[in-house]
Amino acid sequence: MEKNRAYSVLELIGWGKYNIFTFIQCGLAWSTFTFWFVNTSFVIQGTTEEWDLNTLQAGIIGSFITVGLLFGSLFWGHIGNRYGRMRGFKSTVIVVVIGSILLVLSPNFYTVAGALTILGFGMAGEIALGGTVFYEFCPPSKRNYLTLMSLFLSSGNITVTFTALMVSLFNTTGFYNWRVISLVGVVIESITMIFRFFMHETPAYLISQNKQSAADKILNIVSVANTGKSLDKIEYSASLNPNELTQEPEGTKKVEKKSGNMMKLFKAPLAKTTIVLGMVYMLAGYSYAGIMQFMPEFLEEFSTSTSYAIILAQHSCGIPGVFISSKLVDTRLGRKFTITIFYIFSGLFILFFSFSDLVWVTLSMSGLAFICISLAYSSMFTIAPESFPTSSRSTGLAVVNLFSRVGGIASPIITGYFLEIPNGKFYALLSICITFILAGVFALILKETRGRKIG
Repeated sequence: MEKNRAYSVLELIGWGKYNIFTFIQCGLAWSTFTFWFVNTSFVIQGTTEEWDLNTLQAGIIGSFITVGLLFGSLFWGHIGNRYGRMRGFKSTVIVVVIGSILLVLSPNFYTVAGALTILGFGMAGEIALGGTVFYEFCPPSKRNYLTLMSLFLSSGNITVTFTALMVSLFNTTGFYNWRVISLVGVVIESITMIFRFFMHETPAYLISQNKQSAADKILNIVSVANTGKSLDKIEYSASLNPNELTQEPEGTKKVEKKSGNMMKLFKAPLAKTTIVLGMVYMLAGYSYAGIMQFMPEFLEEFSTSTSYAIILAQHSCGIPGVFISSKLVDTRLGRKFTITIFYIFSGLFILFFSFSDLVWVTLSMSGLAFICISLAYSSMFTIAPESFPTSSRSTGLAVVNLFSRVGGIASPIITGYFLEIPNGKFYALLSICITFILAGVFALILKETRGRKIG
């Protein structure tokens, strides 16, 4: 695992205004990701009403966003490694805006499917490159803030659910609720796009491409923003020093081809990490997609406004989960045991949720489940970038996100099928329970990254 001099310089500069700006911008990318992902549940519910679809057909609609995520994961990973993190990160938001506008204006089932595919394609870059960009601008001693960035995942969930609740209560426009909710998302995404273009390429990426002078310029911008002082170019240069063990592995002096970079992930020493982390992502992706996209159907015995209020409360429970996770990952539990314990608890609480139709039981069990899901997910998002070196990080995260999309594609179809059969709610939630528990078991095989020096 290589070390990268940029991180040493960032540590010397310290945390400051530039990091806060990056934290917010990358966090907003994660927030809009969850906004659109959770919005799929309202699209499923709304299109079912508008075009009289059955649950299985609606589930197939939900799979299209994950198909886009599937192809986007590999595409944006390649763009991030080959052409730069920021070239990819700035392009993803444009794609998401285009897809979201098309979704709002969709006249039929097929256009919705196409819009969700485009939307998912762009969202894949938002979630993967957002984490990478923040990680590569973050001083190593502050990397636990990557866990805190998961607050934006919860904020996206809360924003879309609160929007849905308000629209369900006050929409008198004559347009279906799902279109109005999606229009709000278009506005938020467009505002995010404007600020995205003020961001710079990460110095760690520039060094991995042998562009030390360009890296120094960016680090100087960070230093001025954080400390008000320019870098001492002699003492704190980001240039590679042959007398220090900070070089990239042999072969990174030239831009690696996609195939070579991809193959590195499936050879020693990264193969085990890639496959095991991929399995964790795939199993968690199945469960996450099922519980997020079909929650309105799981709550169908309640009125629309009541079910939306319950969903809002569920997503609000994710906030304390993020804060708890940010502390636990730096304790003796570390990253992997936090993931294991709370994915297992997530599965169990989801199963308990299926045993009662009482509001207080539904709210308490699902609320506890969402706390645990948030805990495990934010810990998973912390361990993932720490498990790959700079030269392979973007592609590595793309590949594990690809695994996640496989689970995400299967989940709406299988869940939609279960909901069409007798006792389907129980079987659907049981499958989500089992996959959450299996994700926790696979996490035990991962290498702990707490305290490790990673490039």
